[in-house]
Amino acid sequence: MGLIIRVNFFARWSRPVYVGLGDHLDTTITGPADAIRYMESKFQSQRGTNYFRAHALCHHALLGEVCPDVARQPFLDAWVDQNFHLASE
Repeated sequence: MGLIIRVNFFARWSRPVYVGLGDHLDTTITGPADAIRYMESKFQSQRGTNYFRAHALCHHALLGEVCPDVARQPFLDAWVDQNFHLASE
């Protein structure tokens, strides 16, 4: 018999996060699903402690294992790392 895993793709943060490339904060991230899509499509460097922590916590939030807001700050930390990485190139 198969196991049904419920995924809440509509999980939202209490406050959105505004991100973008460089100084242009033109993308709104409203929750863990948006954050995962953004990290996988926009981050040039998909590695590092902050990236893996944010990615994992976003997945846990979608599965209902943690409150979605738990993944918000780790996502911001990973985004800051990404921008720092781009600026140092």
